Amino acid sequence: MNGTYQLIPLLDARPGMVLGEVLRDDHGNVLLAQGVVLTEGMLASLGRHGVEVLPILGASPAVPPADPAEVQDRLDRIFRRHERGNHGDWATGILRQYVEDFRLQREIAP
Repeated sequence: MNGTYQLIPLLDARPGMVLGEVLRDDHGNVLLAQGVVLTEGMLASLGRHGVEVLPILGASPAVPPADPAEVQDRLDRIFRRHERGNHGDWATGILRQYVEDFRLQREIAP
């Protein structure tokens, strides 16, 4: 991956930022690969591994969060044939929830 990166403190890192190079621990073990998109869980784990700075691609942080009202309006249009809260169509409800979580940048529990 070609591109410039800047070293930023772990405390300033945010989910959605992209690593500009391979991240290794003090023993040379690879913690995360170059190009990985950071999540909240990864950032917490890196703190426990003693990481203090991260090589982040680009000069700006991740895309700002979406407006929840705009996301709901868009999902209402996409899922217009399926009423929100229609428990008879559970599969569409699950899909809509995942799309909503993704667009609002919510972390999805495994």
